Amino acid sequence: MAIYTDISHPDLAAGAGVVTIGSFDGVHCGHQALLRQVAALAGQRRYRSTVITFATHPRMLLDSSTPKRWLLNTPDEKNELLAKTGIDDIVVLPFDWEMSQMTANEFVQKIILGKLNAKYWVVGEDHSFGRNRDGNAENIVSMMDVQQIQIVKVNLMKCEYLSLNKDEHPFAEKISSSAIRTLLQKGELDTANKMLGYEYSLSGKVMPGNQIGRSIGFPTANIEPHADKLLPKNGVYGVRIDLDGDRFYGMTYIGKRTVVRDSDDIPHVETHIFDFKRDIYGKILRLSFMYRIRNDSRFDNMEQLQARLQLDELQIREKIAACKPF
Repeated sequence: MAIYTDISHPDLAAGAGVVTIGSFDGVHCGHQALLRQVAALAGQRRYRSTVITFATHPRMLLDSSTPKRWLLNTPDEKNELLAKTGIDDIVVLPFDWEMSQMTANEFVQKIILGKLNAKYWVVGEDHSFGRNRDGNAENIVSMMDVQQIQIVKVNLMKCEYLSLNKDEHPFAEKISSSAIRTLLQKGELDTANKMLGYEYSLSGKVMPGNQIGRSIGFPTANIEPHADKLLPKNGVYGVRIDLDGDRFYGMTYIGKRTVVRDSDDIPHVETHIFDFKRDIYGKILRLSFMYRIRNDSRFDNMEQLQARLQLDELQIREKIAACKPF
């Protein structure tokens, strides 16, 4: 897989073959199934498969009400997930004000045909693009030179059925990045993970903390996540931890440190790694959220906090042993 940040890169001039476009935040089950179809079509036609996506999510530029911590994926996480679908090339466009003002027809002529010389364009039936979202699966054909390119329209609902390998859709609403964000913010981790097709995760550098956990037998690694990364609802989670190629298990607290004092203004991410004693300050941890144990709570004293953490650890260890993840 190759990643391009320059749409004029000479390696792209030969033609993208089969192309699709989208923000793909989360690269969830529906995205994955669509992208596998792109890769499969390219393989059948002996073309390269290309995803066009954006360095900045369009909503974060165009909608001032968008929260700061809103994205399901960092750019690196998204590229990693896209690569797993079998896509050959990722083209990351800088979504800025100039691009936001391009009409759908201008985007088609300048990018899809002009820069990539695509032979097939795979598009979801509900996809829209361009200024005022004036391009969609219904009118896109009228913008294209059908002698140059073929449009392949895909029913994303069928993609989701296929991806989940079920005869009936298991969710009350269509799989979407927005739905997954809402689920995570409500603490409905199990359903969010099913829609994603993987365990929601975040990565960050281990920073010095106040060492309160250490004083009661629960030392924690304090994680500094990406500034735009969505944090799940405050509470305690069972997590899988990846560090320098090794895998561990533990529990993560997300919250404002309400124990025996006034809460902080911002949420903290603190992870206690089971059976672990190494110095990892400055290291990058990746946390994959397996289970949600409870909401954030306030405790009257450190003894109450310690007792609750002991119970949390017991619950998480039991769940890990039951699913035998090793």
